[in-house]
Amino acid sequence: MIPIIVLALAFSTVASNRPCDQHGGRAIPQGRPILIDGHIGTDEWGDACAIAVAPSYRILLKRDSAYVYIAIIRSVPEVFGVNLYLAASESASTYLDLHASAKLGERVGRRNAWPEWVWWNNRGWSANVERSNAFTGQRFLPDTAKELQISLARLPAKQFLLTFDIETTDGTELPVTGGPVHDGMHWIPIGLTP
Repeated sequence: MIPIIVLALAFSTVASNRPCDQHGGRAIPQGRPILIDGHIGTDEWGDACAIAVAPSYRILLKRDSAYVYIAIIRSVPEVFGVNLYLAASESASTYLDLHASAKLGERVGRRNAWPEWVWWNNRGWSANVERSNAFTGQRFLPDTAKELQISLARLPAKQFLLTFDIETTDGTELPVTGGPVHDGMHWIPIGLTP
């Protein structure tokens, strides 16, 4: 029963956040830093804006003078990884893939033409990784959120595109279903507020 209560609190946090829409676009508001631990609380995320991506996914966004903070929240706890894609524009020939699961890694490329992963090469960003309940074997605990802290210097531009996919044991999901299409995926236009 406790996991259901925690999940309800995490999704109610999202429901209380204001939408990111501003003047026909989505702007990231100023906010306080967070602890990258995969736990979504109103004390940390109450000053963020929210994007409802699909019935089972929400994104929270905020920034400070050095970083942008992004939370990707699932409605149902599960062991999952995230590929967060950042592109400068719809015409970008390549874009950045920030991966968070049991490992962190980044690469630049495009869909169906990615270079091999080099793990733990994350520079200027971090995210929570899968929690394990064993010292041997791969026994990961279900999560409801991935939190990312990304240096503003790593963003492709002040106005950029964002999308993500979710990797689970059942395969890969593309939750973003609206917005401009680039490289076969839907993207969310994002801007930094002054």
